[in-house]
Parts: sequence; structure tokens; C-alpha cells
Amino acid sequence: MSTPLNGSVLKAFAILRMITHDRPEISAMAVSKELGMTHATAHRLLLSLEEAGAVVSYRRGYFSLGSVIQELGAVAEASNQVVAHLRPIIAELALELNESVMVCRMGRRGPTCIAVAASSRPISVNISVGTVLPMTSTAQGKLWLAAMAPAERAQWLEDGLTSEALGLDGIRAAGYARNRGENEPDIGALSVPVKGRSGEVVLTLSTFGMVSRFDDEMVERTLTKLLTTAGKIRP
Repeated sequence: MSTPLNGSVLKAFAILRMITHDRPEISAMAVSKELGMTHATAHRLLLSLEEAGAVVSYRRGYFSLGSVIQELGAVAEASNQVVAHLRPIIAELALELNESVMVCRMGRRGPTCIAVAASSRPISVNISVGTVLPMTSTAQGKLWLAAMAPAERAQWLEDGLTSEALGLDGIRAAGYARNRGENEPDIGALSVPVKGRSGEVVLTLSTFGMVSRFDDEMVERTLTKLLTTAGKIRP
């Protein structure tokens, strides 16, 4: 599922990234030269950013970051506090389970890892923050699909896949999802939802490792610990 991207938005953010501690002001001439656009386009984008409050001009022809960026920075800092809150919680769970643990948030392209705690096993599975997981072949993706309304879900079910084939109704009823090597042959996972105040799924909490260890006995032993930990997380 691919949606065309807006080139003007991408150019606007490229302009904003030009402003740094070492260069607190930029001009249309600098934007034009460094980003390879005409002077007219650079000037138009800077004026548009100024109108939106993203940049401000304190002297003619030069632009600095504006109040809107400061406000968004405060929101980003609050989001980082959520991740900071997650880290010790999942580190403790990874130690208890002796398996790797991660938390995902739903992004435009699918479940995106925002925090991970690696297992201390000599041979373990790890994943990088920022990794986007497939929707239909991972425990995390199946959880999100199970929570979606049918119309939204249909946008993700490609290649003839159906809710019945993925067992989404059963996942929604059980409150957890498993991956038994569907995405990577040697990797298994067990995932539970982290819910917001209104009961909506806002994050997924998962443990993952070598598929040979993720049998029914392990799931039964681990599920309660995952659900208990999910209840400690404040999204």
C-alpha cells in the first residue's frame, strides 16, 4: 500500500533542517544553492513557512526557527518521555523472560519499533528502533489489524489475504497474537496490546526470539507477564 508523498512538504522540512546551532539563520540564496531549487521556489517556501509560524524573520532576507517549532519541540520532548518511561519497564521484563522485548507504535507504513530491550542470551534476536514490521506476517501487525474497523483493515489486506485466513477474530477475542516464523523462519514472537484510556490499542508489547523456544508452554508461561507489564505502561 503506497501513497504518493508531497514534495513541497519534504522540501520545507529540508529547509528547516538547514537551521542549526552553528547557523541559526538562513536565506533564500543559501536554500537555493544547497537544496538545488530556484531562488523563487526557495523564497516562496520560506514565506510559506513564515506564515505557518515555523520560521520568523528578524532581519530582512534571513529566517530563524519560529514559535511553532518550539511548541512542536515541547511535544516531541513529551513523546521522548514516554520512551524513557518504557525503557526500564521492558528491560526488567526482558531480564525476567530471558528474551528480547520491544514496543511498537502504529506508523504510516506499519508497526514501528520505538523501544527495545535485548535478551542477555549468548544467541538472541535483536531489532533496531525505527524498524517497520510487516502487517500481515508479524504478531504486532496482526494485533493492529484485529483492532481495526473492517474498512481500515481492508486497506492492508493485499494479495488475497482475508481476516479469516489470518485468524483476526480469534486474536481480538484472545487479546494476544503469535508469530511462529511467518515473517522470518527462525524467529517467533508473542505480542499483546497496550491500551489507552478509552480502550483503544495505542502500542503493542512483544517478546521475541528463536522460534524453537516459542512453543505453547512458553506462551502460557509468558502471557500473564506480558499482560501485567502492558498494564504498567502509560502511553
